[in-house]
Amino acid sequence: MSTTIDKVQNIQNQVHRLVDLYRETKNELDEKANELARLTDLIKNEQKKNSDLNSQIEQLRLIIAFDGNQKDRSAMKGQLNEWIKEINKCLAQLNV
Repeated sequence: MSTTIDKVQNIQNQVHRLVDLYRETKNELDEKANELARLTDLIKNEQKKNSDLNSQIEQLRLIIAFDGNQKDRSAMKGQLNEWIKEINKCLAQLNV
């Protein structure tokens, strides 16, 4: 009878170890999922910054291309800023 009890005890110990391993693995998986979500948000933010910087570069290129006097440059810059705002509004509506 003792060997049967030992076998049952051994099986119970194995089940407990498996349950503990399952919990540890699930916790690790949850942590990885949270880290993935955080990094995904970070990437999206960096992509937006990159897009904004590219837009600014294009603005500067256009301003330099029109190398009129300061008054003309300011007017061109103002017009470009308006166009960019309009384009950004359109893009925001498309993304919704």
